[in-house]
Amino acid sequence: MFDWKTWVGILLLPLIAITIWYAMDQNPGPVSEGEPFDKEGNMMKDSPGFERGIWYLSYEEPGAPGLAAKLSFGEDSRCERDGVVNVCDISFLQGERVRIEGSRHGDVVDVDVLHHVQIASEEGLHIKLFYYNPGLDQGPGGVQCSKNGLVAVERVLPETTMPASPDTNQGGPLTESIKLLLRGELSQEERSQGIITEFPLEGVALQKAAIEHGVATLTFSDPQNRTGGGSCFVSILWQQIEATAKQFPTVSSVRFVPEELFQP
Repeated sequence: MFDWKTWVGILLLPLIAITIWYAMDQNPGPVSEGEPFDKEGNMMKDSPGFERGIWYLSYEEPGAPGLAAKLSFGEDSRCERDGVVNVCDISFLQGERVRIEGSRHGDVVDVDVLHHVQIASEEGLHIKLFYYNPGLDQGPGGVQCSKNGLVAVERVLPETTMPASPDTNQGGPLTESIKLLLRGELSQEERSQGIITEFPLEGVALQKAAIEHGVATLTFSDPQNRTGGGSCFVSILWQQIEATAKQFPTVSSVRFVPEELFQP
């Protein structure tokens, strides 16, 4: 016969076993912290070759431009702007400059803190050039050739080239913006975000720009008919120029001269 102490021990064994199992289940062991990640770059989303609906950081390293990291935002992720830290609402601008602190697990970076980077303002007039990202303009059958694919990149025009009014024919902000657009100069970082351009087109040049009663009349030379072609190609060229011109408050519509330009 067992004495009472033995019986108590037998009855307690299952309870001890359950307690040990619960403690192990709640503390499965150390969790991998991943590789520390601290990079500055530009936010991008829905670019060709990347998972749709997911934000990525486009960044560079010495000798390795055009890198990208998939970002994962959790309940503990925080976003900082001007010294104020808040819960991230994950509503960013395409191409927005940020710095990401977190940990990398394979191809994914778990975001601890996203810092909005204030870019030092250059002296001059800040303008936008509108180029195209086909990854933002997908639909039935593929690329839709619509305004949904337009992406603005910021440039600065020197103040010394700016006349008092944007309506002047030569040297004004409208003229200089269109000329700059036609040069098609995109940075490697902008291209890595999926932004493309058909410019420059051989022989295509802006001869004159004038604004009257809200209508911007843009006169081009195109001796080799480079502005003609397929309807999709022409539509994208037209929309890029139109959007770049209409950023100015004095422009409500755009007219091309000669009128046969940018026709399929």
